[in-house]
Amino acid sequence: MPNPKTSPEAAAIEAAYESQVQTLFKILITNLIDQPVSHQTDQECLDQFTRGLDVAKRAKQLVQNVVVASFSAGARPQRKRIKRK
Repeated sequence: MPNPKTSPEAAAIEAAYESQVQTLFKILITNLIDQPVSHQTDQECLDQFTRGLDVAKRAKQLVQNVVVASFSAGARPQRKRIKRK
């Protein structure tokens, strides 16, 4: 039975998630560079990063559920056909 965790779809989801986290981190760095150094601006930048990370995690979980469901639906045992003579 195919494993949804090792499927090409799961690998693509994980790669997209990792790419999104990298993008969010780059944005965090850019925002920190562009803002004056203060606890408030640091917290605002961190809050924005956290919101983006939460959305990425939610999206990843949603599509992983779809992949698992599609594998479960496709993994139903098939009946053997009896050949009639």
